[in-house]
Amino acid sequence: MKLVLRLFLVILSAAFLVACEPSDNDSYSGDTKGVDGVFYVLNSGDWKSNNSSLTRYDGGSGKVEQFFFEVQNGRMLGNTANDIVVSGSKMYIAVAGESTIEVTDLNAKSIKQIKCEAQPRYMTVYGANVYVSYYNGYVARLDTVSLEVNATVKVGRNPEQLAAFGGKLYVANSGGLDYATELGYDRTVSVIDIESFNEVNKIDVVLNPSVVVAAENGVYVASYGNYADVPSTLQYIDAQGGVSVVEKCRNMTEFCYSSGALYGFFSQYDENWNATITYMSYNTKNGDVDAPWIKEKELPVPYKVSSVGGYVCVTSSDYVSDGDVYFYDTDGALVEKISAGLNPVKVVKVN
Repeated sequence: MKLVLRLFLVILSAAFLVACEPSDNDSYSGDTKGVDGVFYVLNSGDWKSNNSSLTRYDGGSGKVEQFFFEVQNGRMLGNTANDIVVSGSKMYIAVAGESTIEVTDLNAKSIKQIKCEAQPRYMTVYGANVYVSYYNGYVARLDTVSLEVNATVKVGRNPEQLAAFGGKLYVANSGGLDYATELGYDRTVSVIDIESFNEVNKIDVVLNPSVVVAAENGVYVASYGNYADVPSTLQYIDAQGGVSVVEKCRNMTEFCYSSGALYGFFSQYDENWNATITYMSYNTKNGDVDAPWIKEKELPVPYKVSSVGGYVCVTSSDYVSDGDVYFYDTDGALVEKISAGLNPVKVVKVN
């Protein structure tokens, strides 16, 4: 179960974690092309350690600034930030351990802290709203003008990622907190009609769905299974709600979508905490698979992956020390590498 794995590694890392002071780090000095734009990396830090942070990277100058939110606001971001999205002139940061959504401008200056009724997990932007999964089994609608949560809708147990496609939201209901109970993991994806903001369908999938990504032809869902006899499984949901296993790439666990393909990796832990990691890409139009899609000799130990401004950003983490972010083009060539904070989970671009 994903939550158990995180808690196990957090407990392990707590014994070794060394606090870091805010500092500037140089970007990678190897033979890379450089990137354009300003990017933020959200670092979740350790669970209940109040050390979530933002890393700011200016691709033009190559400057990397750690603890940027603290520098801009004179306080820490909070406890276990989980997701970040950009909409218009604002950034939205889900800080799960604080049960808040931090709203900032594009310079990371705080505009408002929105108190949530439960832990906010993941977010997606559609129209004038940001939609947020609450771990108590609801999805909230946040108006980006008033900066108020104006509605919630009940979905499944312990929802994780969500994505918008065809006027609907698709929400992965993991049931992660029930893994050791008679209920067990959830195995559904809730479908919410965006206009009416009602749940209109629940789609059965492999148990423990967690990752949801919208593509040009439908939605792709990664179910993590039970880390024993049910392995991770990549599934495709079409516009009519039909579900099929992506057999050619069935074990992809973390992925993003960019220019007609999924880019990600397979990372499966067994009951003895042994990991198998394989990078792979899946062409959503013709079904071709490329493994490994990264063409560099050295492959990072991956943590999360983001599609940002035409780049595929792979973050790395050992749960103990600060991580890195690798910017790849869609041909698998390394474009840039930068230092980040502890447990970097998401990369966004702001210009």
